[in-house]
Amino acid sequence: MKENQKIILPEGCFEGNCVDCVYANWNDKDGYGRVHCDGPYGGYNRPTDRNGCWHWRG
Repeated sequence: MKENQKIILPEGCFEGNCVDCVYANWNDKDGYGRVHCDGPYGGYNRPTDRNGCWHWRG
């Protein structure tokens, strides 16, 4: 018999992209229009490119 467990991610995103993420700093963009990630990924990312970001604050 299997038991189901509920997993709660308090902040960040999972199986999404930067558009949905609390770490995307929309006030800090580079010359290419990429958004800065203030989370563990860091750097500048296109909001629609990253899918399945597994970083979140626990």
